[in-house]
Amino acid sequence: MNPGPRFGDRVARELLGPSLARVLAEAGVDSTCGALLPVPGVFSGRALISVPVGGPEAVPAAVARAEEASGAWGTCPARRRLGWVARFGRAVAERRAALAAVLPQSSGLGPEDARIEYEDASRTVRACARAAFLRPRAAPGKPHGAPLRPADRPAVVFSGVDEARPLASLLEGALPALLSGIAVVTCLDRRSAVPALAAVAAARGAGLPRHVWQLLVHGPDREDGVVLRSVLAEHTQGPALQCCRHPLPRQGRAPGLLVLRRDGNVRAAARGALAACFGRAGRRCSATPVVAVDRGLVPAFLADLGMRLISFEPAAALPEPGQEERLLSWARGLAEDGGRVLWRGPPGGTGHACTPQPLVLLAPEHARAVPPGPPPGPVAVVVPFSSWADALGLMRHGGPHLSVYTRASPRRLWPQFAGLPAARISLNRPPEAGLPPALSLDALRSA
Repeated sequence: MNPGPRFGDRVARELLGPSLARVLAEAGVDSTCGALLPVPGVFSGRALISVPVGGPEAVPAAVARAEEASGAWGTCPARRRLGWVARFGRAVAERRAALAAVLPQSSGLGPEDARIEYEDASRTVRACARAAFLRPRAAPGKPHGAPLRPADRPAVVFSGVDEARPLASLLEGALPALLSGIAVVTCLDRRSAVPALAAVAAARGAGLPRHVWQLLVHGPDREDGVVLRSVLAEHTQGPALQCCRHPLPRQGRAPGLLVLRRDGNVRAAARGALAACFGRAGRRCSATPVVAVDRGLVPAFLADLGMRLISFEPAAALPEPGQEERLLSWARGLAEDGGRVLWRGPPGGTGHACTPQPLVLLAPEHARAVPPGPPPGPVAVVVPFSSWADALGLMRHGGPHLSVYTRASPRRLWPQFAGLPAARISLNRPPEAGLPPALSLDALRSA
């Protein structure tokens, strides 16, 4: 007999309240259907909650509920939605301590990462509210604050969650749509479920009508999320505009790049690589596991990076079993192809958590392309290049995030970046995840 969803740890109960079944129902998660899977605490090993996972068969009903709920929400005055997001921000602030306690256990973030994640999420709420307040809220000739006509906007969109940024990416995907009067169905994995349930509960408590924002938790296999997003794309009006929206699992994507030009600052690049390659165990969508370095700067770069790694203390975990083994297996394959392991710290954490040490490799000498993307993890593959043309060739095979360290004028560089696959390019700083809220709002308005 199915015992139903239940709490397994006090930190989840303190965040979500006494009734897990009620929280699931508020988020549109059917607790009577689908397999119940535990969400194990990454560092404690104790289950936080058990949560029902859904498959493609759950999509039509969720979208139908969202379409019905979006009618009244989409036609209400914009000032009502602005009032709602202000109350929602206060509700999230009231949960700060509980979120800080849950994020390490649910998502494997270190204590400092969890603090930064909460602050990023708080900034996202404020930025979305400000962008919605400043943008035009009525067509010409209509009263200020009048609602958009239903024909001017989608009814339902779907969003996703970056499991290394579980709260900020959740809000970045959902809030612009909600503030535009659009219902949202968020697809996420079970490890992101606890903070997501807390966010939806806060949204409902702040006055968001039921089923305007729903969650669909997919299964644990790598392809489960891909399948669920593809079915959501068929039943909704499309995806919300998000950073690195991509149908492939992380291991199937082209990796992000960090590039150090001949005229770049070696110390700044090494400092940036520490964050971009190893921060949050290399799991963020903005991680750059491939570092392309001008051949003449390789010794200085590696020396500076090595000095920083001596005092680097990883705190974030690879939460799923076997993740570190897959990363090390990939590294062995690269070494067999002629690569060299330059740095590998002591074994990962003890107990239930795997807190992996950084791994630095030098690409094979014959490498002329970006190495196939490694599994998520704290890794830096250093690829020397001999000319800027070679570096541009590497960038053409990179992923959506690119960071370039150089003293060259941006005006000179931007034309050379035209046509690159990178949608987010940073100069002289680590790549950043997330999109400006105004961009998401404008994209939804023009949809």
